[in-house]
Amino acid sequence: MHFGVKRLNVKLGCWATAGYDNVITEMGETNLSLAYSFFPHFARQASNRVMIFVDGENFAMSFKRVKGEKPMPEESHYEEDVYYWGARIGLICAIAQVVRIHYYTSVKGDHERLDQVTDALKVAGIEAPRVFKRHKQRGSKRVDITLATEMLGHAHRDNYELAVLIAGDEDYVPLVEAVQREGPQVSVWFFKEAVSPALRRCADSFHDLSHILFEAEPSEIL
Repeated sequence: MHFGVKRLNVKLGCWATAGYDNVITEMGETNLSLAYSFFPHFARQASNRVMIFVDGENFAMSFKRVKGEKPMPEESHYEEDVYYWGARIGLICAIAQVVRIHYYTSVKGDHERLDQVTDALKVAGIEAPRVFKRHKQRGSKRVDITLATEMLGHAHRDNYELAVLIAGDEDYVPLVEAVQREGPQVSVWFFKEAVSPALRRCADSFHDLSHILFEAEPSEIL
């Protein structure tokens, strides 16, 4: 299955206006098989509902470790230990017409600094960034607690059929199991080098973002 550039831009909607135009143009007539592999068949239909939940702290810190000396992926939005998002992941999300991307992180600083990070995430294409004040060097429990509360709350209200959790900590295992008991499936997207084996096992599916970000050619992604 292939999309031309014009049709691809229409399908991607807001991603085409979030600074990803260069990536979309480079794709041309490209294969969708790798992007589709991230979603169960039912989630590829426009009538079905997918939400993304991102532990931005965990994601950014693990991204730094996994990246090492590798080149930065094109069209990346990154602040060390605070957030990471990029066109390659955004375009994959667009394939399933994701309802909303919930992104949670924290940063040291005043309200102006929190607003600065929130604005940067919105520019990256994140509809619902939640940025908390960080009171210590690493992490904020409000990130974990808020992500868990909102992901489970949306499941209870039947707002999605598939939750994608971008996180790697074993602490999320009880959340995944609780969401599954409500009915939805949970897919974990993370780095195979950094994900907890217990979290990977309890999820309905796991997809390694290392391949998408650091190994795949643009023409393989979409």
